[in-house]
Amino acid sequence: MAAATAEFSAKGLAGGRTAHIAEIAGTNQRMIYAYFGNKDGLFDAVLEHNILLAQTAVAFDVHDLPGYAQQVFDFYRAHPHFVRLEMWQTLERPDAMRTMPAIKSSLEGKVMALEEARAAGIVSAVLPAGQLLELILTLAHGHPMNAGNAACWTDDQRRALAVGVATLTGQTPRSAQ
Repeated sequence: MAAATAEFSAKGLAGGRTAHIAEIAGTNQRMIYAYFGNKDGLFDAVLEHNILLAQTAVAFDVHDLPGYAQQVFDFYRAHPHFVRLEMWQTLERPDAMRTMPAIKSSLEGKVMALEEARAAGIVSAVLPAGQLLELILTLAHGHPMNAGNAACWTDDQRRALAVGVATLTGQTPRSAQ
């Protein structure tokens, strides 16, 4: 997974080479096909692995969506390859995120939690829950020009993210960190 993540983050699905992945991983290229079927299957497995890693690392908290967004930002800053991988996915496999069962289920759970929070008055009802989640995650990704360059992800951007999400959600950021 690590070798495939590095290759696909740097070169995308079209540019990534299974021969190079196998060489870096110290395995036989045929094993990639035995386990994943083809390069697309490996790319999807890498996407799912990394997205679930991010979702596990960052707890979704409807009571503190500005803080949640900052945690997502922190994860991306610590794992800049992840943003590049998602950008390649968007360009080369745009429907992947909506069709992977584990990811689809996780997103649906977050939308349901947002809908409940809206009904309870915890979150502004100005935007539909699904659109609100998409905006929060989009803002947390930062500017595409910064993808892969953790040094460009500044603390000022992190603070501005909290203010932006607070504005969208009607919540007050819990801290100014």
